Amino acid sequence: MIDALHIASSGLRSEQKLIDVISHNVANLQTPGFKRTRVNFLELAAPSVAGTAQTGQGTRAETSTIFSMGELRGTQNPLDVAIDGAGFFELEAADGSAVYSRDGQFRLDSEGHLVSTNGLRLMRGFAVPQDATDLRIAANGEVTARLGSDTERTVIGTLELASFTAADALESIGHNQYRATDAAGVASYGLPGEAGLGALQQGHVEMANVEMVDEMTTLVLAQRAYQLNARVLQASDQILETINNLRR
Repeated sequence: MIDALHIASSGLRSEQKLIDVISHNVANLQTPGFKRTRVNFLELAAPSVAGTAQTGQGTRAETSTIFSMGELRGTQNPLDVAIDGAGFFELEAADGSAVYSRDGQFRLDSEGHLVSTNGLRLMRGFAVPQDATDLRIAANGEVTARLGSDTERTVIGTLELASFTAADALESIGHNQYRATDAAGVASYGLPGEAGLGALQQGHVEMANVEMVDEMTTLVLAQRAYQLNARVLQASDQILETINNLRR
């Protein structure tokens, strides 16, 4: 009966984590570049004893990120860039390390470098000259502009994308940014539209890949599971109380 208490409490913790994850997903429904989180339930097994069968000891919840494509929405902002397919933008964190994101809402800093909404510069980036006008970003990542009074366009840089063999193992660090892990593998780089990487869409942002109907359905199931675990916990407590009274 003590095992029933532990199993029910582990179920309550796991379902609470699922409810928290659903709330986080729904809260970011309109956040460009956001990727929904999924909760995976793992069974906990008790250590096996010679001559006895291994028994379950409840559940444990782990999270992973789903990097499926979100809707591409037009903004008419030439510095907004969406990835139509696989790949990540590589950004330079404050400590100099690399972080990765699907959020392509860029701005120009005081030195003409493309930076994220949080002020992180693109790795392998370039500076846009101050006299540059009519900036265009092609599907293959080539960036061109008219410089000064020139009538011909000049190539001023190229945007590259990063990819991972196991992108779902990237570690989320907030603000739609992810850090590489051993499980995710080493980042490989290439031009958009090549080697399985997605093409770039200038003037677009990728919206969150959260589906409200799916999240609400999962929320109902999580609430019902939470209630059932609570009933098991309550029933176990009542049985233990009865047993304790019988001993008096």
